Amino acid sequence: MSRRPESKFRRSPLTTARESLAAWRRIAPFFSKSRGKIVLISIASVVAGLLEAVLLTLIAALALALADGRDVRMELGGIGLDLTIPVALGLGVALAVLRGILQLWVVYLPAVMGGQAMVDLRTRLFDAFVGAAWPSKASERDGGFQSVMLNQVRATSETIVLIAGIISAALMFASLLASAVVMSPAAAAVITVVSLVLFAALRPLSNSLRKSATTLSSENIEYAKTTQEAAALAEETEVFGASAAYRGRFYSQLRAVQVPSQRVRFLSAAVPSLYQSVALLVLVLALGVVALLGAGNVATLGAVVLILVRAVTYGQRVQTVVSSVDEKLPFVHHLADAIERYESQPQDPGRQGADHIGDLTMSGVGFHYEGGADVLRDVSFSVKSGETIGIVGPSGSGKSTLVQLLLRLREPTEGTYSVNGVSASDIDREDWRRMVTYVPQSPQLFYGTVRENIRFFRDDIDDAAVEDAARRSHLHDDILRLPHGYDTIVGARASLVSGGQKQRICLARALAARPSVMILDEPTSALDVKSEESVQESLRDLAGDSVVFLVAHRLSTLAICDRVMVIADGAIVGLDTAENLMDNNTYFREVSEISSRAAVQGSARRSERG
Repeated sequence: MSRRPESKFRRSPLTTARESLAAWRRIAPFFSKSRGKIVLISIASVVAGLLEAVLLTLIAALALALADGRDVRMELGGIGLDLTIPVALGLGVALAVLRGILQLWVVYLPAVMGGQAMVDLRTRLFDAFVGAAWPSKASERDGGFQSVMLNQVRATSETIVLIAGIISAALMFASLLASAVVMSPAAAAVITVVSLVLFAALRPLSNSLRKSATTLSSENIEYAKTTQEAAALAEETEVFGASAAYRGRFYSQLRAVQVPSQRVRFLSAAVPSLYQSVALLVLVLALGVVALLGAGNVATLGAVVLILVRAVTYGQRVQTVVSSVDEKLPFVHHLADAIERYESQPQDPGRQGADHIGDLTMSGVGFHYEGGADVLRDVSFSVKSGETIGIVGPSGSGKSTLVQLLLRLREPTEGTYSVNGVSASDIDREDWRRMVTYVPQSPQLFYGTVRENIRFFRDDIDDAAVEDAARRSHLHDDILRLPHGYDTIVGARASLVSGGQKQRICLARALAARPSVMILDEPTSALDVKSEESVQESLRDLAGDSVVFLVAHRLSTLAICDRVMVIADGAIVGLDTAENLMDNNTYFREVSEISSRAAVQGSARRSERG
């Protein structure tokens, strides 16, 4: 996540207004489903405020009447009302109950808004992430998406609730103030003017709060990423040990969070406290104005006092909630940044349907990452259905990038990649996903049953297809030996299955769709010799009517390949049978000789120990 630069100079009111408007434009779409509820909150708040003003006026008049032992005399906007004490008490109870119902409604609606917003925002963020092109997702550090999904969405949904609170408190403040204006215009004018001055005077502290919150939001994201890495590296840390340098890196991130967190906590409490203290002073001044100008009678004076006290309370609440919104806005910006980034780089859905892949051709394909040198250059080859192509080459030669291009995770920056004679990017992506499968070098399982891991959320693959895929990956008997067979729970660190079994589960996942193209990245790296032979047998069965690309370092894995592609320095330096490459490709010949010597030496050592 990029951090927003902060000006070293104090911003003008016009700049602040422009930034506030820009911020509102970014977050306004998050309120799209809440506008009707905000209208209801506004209406309920105004009515509740007016009811409270009438109730406070009634309470003041009732207290005076009880003290004097006479009937209640109320003054409402120049209209005098005479009530008996029982009627006044009954009216007071009715007003209190009605106001309480409205207040519950005003509290309930924001709670509904917040819950709905959290679901809607996480749905939108998830859909944007899933629908984003691979380069956008691949550029993120581990833990980045999780942090936005958890922390930023939660803060944004809380902001929506807070803004509803600002609207409610401000309207109740305005309603009470309007009532005070009717009773004592001078006192209402004093408290309004001084409140506005006070609000403006406290803005620098609010701006400081927002800056600290921006830093805190950024550091929280970095902290989430660091925590994610700590969890991912738990096994390696257990082996190599948690050194002082390792711990220091984590502690440094903790300290980076500590300072802005302290500032945010302090300023969040300091701004409302200052407002409350000064607001009480404003109230005293307002009462002084009432005393000097006169309020008509004692009951009216008491009503004005009560109404102004309540108005100050709501004014303080507005300031408190505004400070909280200032604290949350950086999180909202980070969420908006993430959604905009994902949605601005959508996957190309393709336009042309396809039900089979007969051939794949790359012609003059080149690729480079943004701002980097060429990773692939002038890659040209053609493969037909039924062929098995091995891919070998030294580390960093471009094999992984070629795999990503074959899978359409990335698009070539030069040349053309065509399938069945049409551009691969034109083929409908859903059809593509049904026809093209992938087995990664590092098997990834999710928490679920073996059956669910093989099916991998594809509803068109039934239990029979799952079992058939397990048999073809020579995994069926191993599964039956598990405690609950196909219904055994496995996961990323499940101890019930070995590394080789995880890899074969991923192989079965790929086989279950009966693919037209299958790409395997070191599929036998975690397998013993017997299991490797079983997998090779599965691939031989598949190769009859599919295209198979097999990235491998073990030359034994290439035994089933019709041709072998040798990549070096981003270019194809050989594409032929293994026998011909032994004669005319230096790299392939050297690797073959090294593998042969290693096999002979290993056999000799075993004989000596024998």
